[in-house]
Amino acid sequence: MKNLIFRNNFACFSAMFLWAIGFPAVEVLLESWGSLTLVFLRFFITAIILFPFWFVIEGAKAFKNLPLFRALSIGFFGWGIGAILLLIGQKLSDPVTPTICAAMMPIFGAIVEVFFDKRQLKLNLIIGILFAIIGGYLATGVNISDGHFGLGAIICIISVMLFAWCTRASTKGLKSLSYIGQTTLTMTGGMIASLLIYLCSFMFDFGEIRVGHLDQYHLILLFIFILVSQTISQTIWIWGSGKLGVLLASFHSNAVPFYVMIIMVILFGENWNWLQAIGALIVGVGVIIAQNAKWGDFSKQNKIV
Repeated sequence: MKNLIFRNNFACFSAMFLWAIGFPAVEVLLESWGSLTLVFLRFFITAIILFPFWFVIEGAKAFKNLPLFRALSIGFFGWGIGAILLLIGQKLSDPVTPTICAAMMPIFGAIVEVFFDKRQLKLNLIIGILFAIIGGYLATGVNISDGHFGLGAIICIISVMLFAWCTRASTKGLKSLSYIGQTTLTMTGGMIASLLIYLCSFMFDFGEIRVGHLDQYHLILLFIFILVSQTISQTIWIWGSGKLGVLLASFHSNAVPFYVMIIMVILFGENWNWLQAIGALIVGVGVIIAQNAKWGDFSKQNKIV
């Protein structure tokens, strides 16, 4: 049992660490590339890679009686529209606000599971959520007063809600598919959404559609941003979330800013931030408490929840 808990948590940790690797890469890419172009390429290339991989792993039988419309719809609204809204929210606010909003992911994970799965929030989960939120905020390394809580923040919050819903809908609503199948089809749905937004931006000149440098250095960054930080990361994330559930899996996302800091320290010589390290530690404590059955039993025996 303990081995399964460790394995499932390690999967979510690995997914988030690989996702974090993409942040330094995209920061450089955005100097010459349009954000909408990068979002579309990320979904498009991921889908192109995963379809043949899915076929090789499971064969032609995996493509029979697919819940195509449902899977594409989940990816369209959850991953695709969610990603676009996050960009819009940042445009209407600042880089700090989306980070603060993303730290609320465990709250939305809890709401999704309580509403759809009738999960009972026992004491261990409530304490774990509080630890994850506080730790997630500290791990961002930002001051909450630096955020702008207007329309941009509302859009960012909607985006995070869509990510939480999509994670649950992918793993619970597409059970007839394997995890690679769930990832492939929902990523394709995200690609369709990003393509439509990209074409609209191209037709009406909204901007953010430029194609940037394609030298060896930028191609390596594109490889990291697309293959490592999306294709591999997302596949592991869907698998890990399917095992842990969206609520517990969402705790791991709050440590992402700390992982980014580690990468920046190692690769670019950035300064170590102890506040972010402490924040990640608090998130880790929250993960442990949330999965400790003894806390849940204590709350039940003492009628705390």
